[in-house]
Order: sequence, then structure tokens, then C-alpha cells
Amino acid sequence: MLLCLVLPMPLFALGTINISPSIEKLDLGRHCETLEDPQGTLSIAEAADEAHDPLFVPSPGTIPNFGFTKSVYWARISMENHAGAARDLLLEVGFPLLDNVEFYILEKGKKTGFELLKKETTGRDFPFTRRVIRHRNFVFSIHMPAGAVQTVYLRFKTADGMIFPMTLWTPPSFMKKTQREQFAFGIYYGIILIMILYNLFIFFSTRDRNYLYYVLYIFFFGMFQMAMNGLAVQYLWPEFPWWAIHANPFLIGMSILMSTFFTMHFLDTAYYTPVADKLLKILMGLSGVLAVLALVISYSITIVAGQILPLACILIAIPTAVIILKKGNRSARFYLIAWSTFLVGIILSTLRVMGIIPHNFLTEHGLQIGSGFEMVLLSLALADRINIMKKEKDDAQQELITSQQRNMEDVMRSRDEIEEAHRLLSISESKYRLLVEGTSDIVFSLDENWNFITSNRAILTEFKIDPATVSSRNFLDLIYSDQAEHYVTKQLVLEKLDEFSRTKKPIQFRTHFISPIISEPKEMQVRLEYLDIEGKNEILGKASRILDDSLLKYFDSERQKYVIGNLLITAEDITHRLTRNLKKYVPARDANYLRLALREIIINAIEHGNLGITFEEKSKAMNEDHYFEFIARRQLAPGATGKKIAIEYSVDTQRVVYIITDDGAGFDHSHFLKNAINTANEEMLSHGRGIAMTMNAFDRVQYNEKGNQVMLIKYFSELPG
Repeated sequence: MLLCLVLPMPLFALGTINISPSIEKLDLGRHCETLEDPQGTLSIAEAADEAHDPLFVPSPGTIPNFGFTKSVYWARISMENHAGAARDLLLEVGFPLLDNVEFYILEKGKKTGFELLKKETTGRDFPFTRRVIRHRNFVFSIHMPAGAVQTVYLRFKTADGMIFPMTLWTPPSFMKKTQREQFAFGIYYGIILIMILYNLFIFFSTRDRNYLYYVLYIFFFGMFQMAMNGLAVQYLWPEFPWWAIHANPFLIGMSILMSTFFTMHFLDTAYYTPVADKLLKILMGLSGVLAVLALVISYSITIVAGQILPLACILIAIPTAVIILKKGNRSARFYLIAWSTFLVGIILSTLRVMGIIPHNFLTEHGLQIGSGFEMVLLSLALADRINIMKKEKDDAQQELITSQQRNMEDVMRSRDEIEEAHRLLSISESKYRLLVEGTSDIVFSLDENWNFITSNRAILTEFKIDPATVSSRNFLDLIYSDQAEHYVTKQLVLEKLDEFSRTKKPIQFRTHFISPIISEPKEMQVRLEYLDIEGKNEILGKASRILDDSLLKYFDSERQKYVIGNLLITAEDITHRLTRNLKKYVPARDANYLRLALREIIINAIEHGNLGITFEEKSKAMNEDHYFEFIARRQLAPGATGKKIAIEYSVDTQRVVYIITDDGAGFDHSHFLKNAINTANEEMLSHGRGIAMTMNAFDRVQYNEKGNQVMLIKYFSELPG
């Protein structure tokens, strides 16, 4: 029923819109005027009064956008029907996050003044069921008789962004547009539902928590999208205006929380980028706080935070993925592409709202398109991760088969015996174990905490340990240590085992074990590889004696040069290479002592030379039991990444000479050489003995003037006079 209120004042607007028969759609942004009401006190009569006419200004863009403001805004559009017949039109306000929208139609009557023909009030403050036209956006009907001149006023109030894109439609055009949107939304939310069900199924199958975090992320993000585009109010909570308002910041917080949690676990940021990992933890905490505060404090505060956190998440996630990809984590490829497409969608949506690019299907739904691609690509990233794990498992199984074949070849001495061993292996595990007992190598299995599970009888021969009681032992307890150098030796073994645990790839290294008879250590070659036995990870290991080099008796002399980086594991490995031929000229015990002294000097060059670590810093790190983490941070420092250690090496029948040069600043070596033997390590620390040990092991220890190069000489006969 039309209202009979008469407004006697004349109205003027920014050019009257000519409603012609050909109009099917018209964007009203360029055809409307806006008025700011800071106090929010103007009534329709006051807003339409000619006294306020100068306060109406042309719209600032295709889509009126005034950001976050406490002011109330009025919009005014004048129309005249030149179609020659009555027209029914629909005016759509395409931003469903407006709290209060008042719609007025004023028509110029036959007499002076305008009649108020229609008034509607809607918005998020009211239940959805109160809307005359039940649509996710705010839609108002307009009936214009032939020749009628009407002015539409809209009053907007909201705690969200003050954005009110307005479009004039004919009913058939609006219906077609709605059908296209519903089809697109069906595809988008269908993708979300499929991704949730598919990845939830994989989670229950694999128990990989990355899939659960991904499912929770896309669930909350999908709900957020439904709240943003008004579908949640229309279908999920039409009778709950309070929740319709507060759901947005809550769902933003939960989406960022779960996406951050997923990022940290999927990319293993704690291992690859500790700094980014800390930033993500902070972001995760802030997101959780936002989700909680969204339920208890003002919406106008939480929604501003909800605009900042997603941007912070993207600005941290994309560089983090780039860094991790450069470090060799293949899983970061799809992750990086996924977040990049999402960022493109956000940019398109933002530029549309700002009026910089046209308002069309791509720009209007850029956020949904970008996020849709993101969710599919993240799912592909998870699938690719399964492929990587499967390949690693296949490689490990292939290595196991190769290892088993080598073991059998070691204990068999003829072709018939080898063929019989293959046949026995295929018949039963028990017969294979019988073959293992015939080898002199220690063949054993460990759990993931390095505790023995089983061992063959060779462990009794080598270590006097009964195989029946081996399950009470730990592998690390058998590693040899003494007061002089046990910390580095054992820690280097732990470093190798940590790498083995992370990569799950077979590893091989030398180390010294406790000898049950004499005080000297027993050096052995160790090989470890993972096995998947009935869904449980076990470690298959073999420890073999170091066989004498059969060609050593022909060795005469050698000269080589190596350039290495700042990895302590490299220092351990290269000293084995540089001292392997010394047993031709000195007893094995002396050769081992020379190797330890050489290793200490190379480690000193890395730590104190290239990395610039002081004695006090090293002592503190070792006392706090995070020495290797401290070293890793120094290795990544900008001033250390390009520095190298050069090692020149020569040996002949008379002597061996090592020249070690680092890229550091040097040190006062004269003081250390003078006092090394008498005062070195008076506090009985597990480091600081490098120079003293070297002076005891070698006949000559000579530094250059700068202190960044040392020459070590060991004579195999009496020192030259």
C-alpha cells in the first residue's frame, strides 16, 4: 500500500536516468549522489529537504566505497520512465554486510512536491525472513507508471565497510543473473564439499594429520565465504541477526588459525625456517584471540583486525614457501602456486571494490575463484606429498633388497649356495635369519628410539652381549667416548642419526664402538635403513669391521687439496679420508690419534675461524645442550655463508703434512701455543683441547702471522737435525 506522506519541497539530483524500453541492467554508481550524515540523525524528510540538496555530491566511483566509518550515508537516484508503458524494475544493493538499509521511493506528483510511495527497512540487524525479496543481497522492487518521475533514497548504516554497489535490473535479467550466480556458487561450494570429504577419507586411511588440518581450514574458510556473500544468512542462520554479524570475524580468525597450523606442519617450518615458524606461531595466536574476541567485543573492532590478519598470513606464507622450495622441499611447489592464485583473487576483488577495474563476473567473484584454485592445488600438494613418501618407501625397500642380496653374497662362496639362499629367503623369514647368523657382521634391528629389538650372534663375538638380552640395550650406549673428545664424536653420530630420522633414507658412516676387552675403541662401518613392518617403522642395521686396504702395501705417496664448507659432519668424514693411508707408516693407534687431532683443528677453523664463535659462546651453548642448533644458526649468518676451509695434504715415506686455511680473521696463536699444554682446559670442559692435542700428536705446529692458517707435520722417523 502506497504511503500518503506529501513532501512539499522540490528535489534535484545528478541527472535524471531515462528509463527506456531497452534497459535491462544499469550500474547506478555513476548516476547517484551521496550525503554523509556523521551523527546519523537525518530523517527522510530532512534528507529530501532542498536545504540539504547542496550536501549531496556525485558518487566517488562506480561503486560507492567509504571504508570503515561510523557515519550514516544517504544515496539518491532520480529516474523518469520514457518507455511509454509502466515498468517494473529491481534495485539490487550488492553488498550483504550492511547492517541497516532503508529504501524510499518518492514520486513527483501533479501538484508541487513529492509523495512518499514506498519504504522498506532491511539489513543484517533484522532476520532474513523479514525481507520482501528473499535474496542474499538486498533487493527492492520499483514500479514506474508511464511518464512517472521518481527519486529513490537509500540510507546505509553498518559497522563493516561502507560499500554499496547498486544495480538496476529488469526482473528477467535479474533472474538470469541469479541463476548464473547460483550455478557458480554450486560449483564453488561443491569443490569445497568434495575436498572436505576426499581429504577426510584420506586422513582416516593414512592418519596423516596434515589432511585433518587442511579439512578444518577449508571448512572454516568455506563458511566464511558463505557469510561474506550472504548465503549463510539466507540458508544457515536466517533467524539469528546477532550471529550473522559476529560470524565474520570469528570465521576469519578460525580460517587463519587452521591455515597457519596447516602451513607449519605441511612445510615443516620448524626445520626449514625457524624464524618464519616463530612468526607463524605468533600469527596463529593472534588468530585464536580474534576468534574468541569476535564473540565478546564490538564488531567494528574485530572486523578491522580481520582485514589485517589475512594479509599478514599471505605475506608470511608466500616468502616462507619460496625459501623452503629453494632448500629442496618439493612439497612447497604446489603450496606456493596455491597461495599465489589466492592472492591474485584477493587483488582482483579489492581493485573491483575500489572501482579501479570493471565490475564483472571475474572481478566480482575473484576471491571465490582464487580460493577455489587454492583449495584444489593444496589438495594436489597433499597428494604429491603421498607420492614423495611412496617413492622414498619404494627406494628404501629397493635398498633393503639390495642389502639383503649383499649380505647373502658375503656368507656364500659359490653360485649354488647363492641360489639356495635366494630360495630360502623366499620360503620363510626364519630361514633367512639362519643365513644372517652365519655372517661375521652384526645384523640388528632398532626401534625409532634407537633401542635394540633383535641382533644376530655376531654381537656376542664383537661386544660380549648376549643376543637374548640385547633388547635392554640402546645403540647410543655402545658408541665409544672418552674425556678428551667424546662430545663432538657422539654429537656427530647423533647429527647423522637425526638426518636419517628426517629423511628416512639409508645412511652409512664410520664410528668407534666400546671394546669389551681393551680400552681402545673398535672402529666399524655402520649402515642403517628404515623398514615398514606391519605399519610400524623399524630400523635394519649392519655393523661391519673396517677391513684393511689390500692395496695399502703398494702405497708410496700422495698429494691432494680439498675445499670444504662449514659443516662439522664434513670435518668428521674428510679426516677419515686424509688419514686412511697413514697406517702404512705408523701404528693404527697413532693414526687414529692423528685423525682426532686433525679433526679438532678443522673444527676449530670452522667454529672460531669462519663462524667467529668465541670460547665462551661455545661453552654456553654446550652447557645448555643446544650446541648444534647454535652452529646451524651461525652457518646461515650472512657473513658466514661464503666462507670455506682449504686443506692441502701430502704424504710420503718420510712425513705427512697438512695445511689448513680458513677465511676468518685469525687469532693470537702465539699465546695459545705457549700455554696450550700447561693450561688448556683447566676446567675439564669437553672442548678447548684442540691445540694441545695437536701439539701432542704432530711434530711441528706452525701458524702464519695472521693466525688463519696452520701447518701440521708428522715425521715417520726421527726428527731431522
